[in-house]
Amino acid sequence: MSRLNSKKEHILWSGLELMKRQGYNGTSVKDIVDAAGVPKGSFYNYFKSKESFAVEALEAVASEDYLASRELLSVTGKTPLQRLQYFFEQNVLHACECEFQIGCFLGNLGQEMSDSNEAIRQKVKQVLKRNTQLFAEILDEAKEAGEIRQTTQTEIVAEFIMNAWEGTLLRMKASRSREPLDAFLIMLPQIAR
Repeated sequence: MSRLNSKKEHILWSGLELMKRQGYNGTSVKDIVDAAGVPKGSFYNYFKSKESFAVEALEAVASEDYLASRELLSVTGKTPLQRLQYFFEQNVLHACECEFQIGCFLGNLGQEMSDSNEAIRQKVKQVLKRNTQLFAEILDEAKEAGEIRQTTQTEIVAEFIMNAWEGTLLRMKASRSREPLDAFLIMLPQIAR
């Protein structure tokens, strides 16, 4: 990685961690450069605006999460539905480790900014669609394996699972408890069939 890309990555990940905790509106460019320990001009060498920073931050998180999700959904020795359950069990463990405070960066930013920022709304929409497709793929595998009915509309079920999961994370964060997560895990096998 070149020195320029290294500095950009440092600013991006430093600011992203701050934006995860404080939200878009609660994080200024000054906050980002302070967290990165760089002068304000350095920010504008790499990002046109706070909006462009947020869009790149969304893509960075999405790319990292996508790879991790594919890995979890590809674990060997399990049926497709067992892999789907395992994926969410691991995400529940992570949420518990974070003491129910983190939630989903995509969901959080989407809720905060979708009404007021089209670029961010479009990026969140694109990333959630890409993630939903992972669930549709594993449901297609489950259909091929005979775990679910042949008539199951896997794309619709995948959409429902993604929507249910995002709502679960919102409820978890609002209640700061594991209860919404446990309810999701209990219902997932019934939803996926």
